[in-house]
Amino acid sequence: MVSKQGDHNHSFSSKSPLGMVSTASTYATEAGVQMLEKGGNAIDAAVAAAFCLGVTEPQASGLGGQSMALVYFAEENRVFALDGSSRAPFSIQPSKNPQKPVNVGIKSTTVPSTPATLGYMHEKYGKLPFETVIEPAISAAKNGFVVSSLLYKLLKKNEKTLAKDSLIVKNFFTNNKVLKKGNIIRQPELAECMMQMSRAGWMDFYIGKIGNDIIKDMETRQGLINAADLSQIPFPVEREVLSGSYRGYDIFTFPPPGAGRVLVQLLNILENFPSEYLNPETPIGAIIFALAFRFALTDRQKMPIHPDFYLQSVNKYMSDKAYAKDLAQRIYEIGKFSLQEDFTPPPLSGETTHLSVVDKEGNAVGITQSIELVFGSKTMADGLGFFYNNYLSAFEYKNMTHPYYLLPGGKPWSSVAPTLIFENGKPRYLLGSPGSARISTALTQVISRLIDNNEDMATAIAAPRFHSSHTGKLIIEQDRFDKEVIDALKQTGFEINRKDSYSFYLGCVQGVQVPINNEKDFLGVADLRRDGSAKGPNDL
Repeated sequence: MVSKQGDHNHSFSSKSPLGMVSTASTYATEAGVQMLEKGGNAIDAAVAAAFCLGVTEPQASGLGGQSMALVYFAEENRVFALDGSSRAPFSIQPSKNPQKPVNVGIKSTTVPSTPATLGYMHEKYGKLPFETVIEPAISAAKNGFVVSSLLYKLLKKNEKTLAKDSLIVKNFFTNNKVLKKGNIIRQPELAECMMQMSRAGWMDFYIGKIGNDIIKDMETRQGLINAADLSQIPFPVEREVLSGSYRGYDIFTFPPPGAGRVLVQLLNILENFPSEYLNPETPIGAIIFALAFRFALTDRQKMPIHPDFYLQSVNKYMSDKAYAKDLAQRIYEIGKFSLQEDFTPPPLSGETTHLSVVDKEGNAVGITQSIELVFGSKTMADGLGFFYNNYLSAFEYKNMTHPYYLLPGGKPWSSVAPTLIFENGKPRYLLGSPGSARISTALTQVISRLIDNNEDMATAIAAPRFHSSHTGKLIIEQDRFDKEVIDALKQTGFEINRKDSYSFYLGCVQGVQVPINNEKDFLGVADLRRDGSAKGPNDL
């Protein structure tokens, strides 16, 4: 059953007793469902959906990017994070770092890790053959997919830069103009690239024919990635999850280099306020949320932590409830504040995508993946059909003491926070969102609505949203909030930036609700701020 709800309930939702897939692309959702129907598990479905997203949502992710996953295995009751960070090329020389981040072009690319992350996940934990799992993505690349109004808007916005690469023009333009809404995009080179992976295995991307093609392309166009980079395959690292709690619910989310710390800190702050205060559509609720966002994001800039040192770090303020209580007290006392920043983050305006999958056995996988900015480096791999990422823009370039200073083999700063929420010791909600620094604030608003306001998931995900940065800029779906709320935020010192209703910019939460007690059905919700859908299998 799939329904499109009314205005305040403006999300795609679906029910099934056999599991659930929620992604930002109908094609990818179908790919995941197909795997469940073929007897695959949540890993098979998530990997199939993730490969497919790279084809049908090319602005946001793909083979040239990076993928991060949160995984739960029901039988072992085990939750872990899969850190699939990409890597700066080894040829980087810090003494020659440019003054400003490189944002566009082949020189802005880190070593892609999505094939390694998805390949490793599937090889270690999947059930179906690899060629079965990658097939829907190959089919979508070969047969094509329909340009949505969102994709057309993003193509149009980036038309001038994209037009500089003849490889992009071939498949994404007609008569020197980007393809319009309703046109079909076919990607034969990408289909062939994935067919090669299907035949030879995913490692071919690094140490086979595809890897050789990437090296040739880099040599021809003066890119930085070489044979040494690819032969040292960027296998993902299984890390301990970051855990917290909120009003009796257990929260499991992504550790550094992701931004789960921000989410845990935000929930810790909100827990100090009565639930009835926490409606962001009221003046008092909006002020509490906006100040909490600003505090937590400022702390993240002041205290960046590298994943390799996180467990040894004594500095865990951001997940500490006592520290959160102090911040809550300050929110009570002040409406306007400024904090000295020790670190400025790399510019994170990245474009990302997220998918959530739970299978019939209750195994859950959330994957957040990206090529960083919209269309990544705006450069396509010659003969291979995927966009190179531009993750070299997500490093610190000046301050050598910063954990994300650009070094050979370094991992970029990230804002991902796929999250699993347990109720009475059992999984209840699997959530995640794209949106760079807006990820943790979007998720916080949804989680608070679910727990504090007892809203159903479709309503919570569709509800009006805003985001406050560490600088006090507040981005808000202004037409969906009362004037009193806007006035209160202005009086508290926030600079208001208006966005349209259901703004693409304010995240896109893909959620699955797991049945408990006497419930029979999984509930999936896809945020209509993008092109997504949610669906479960009809039979297994």
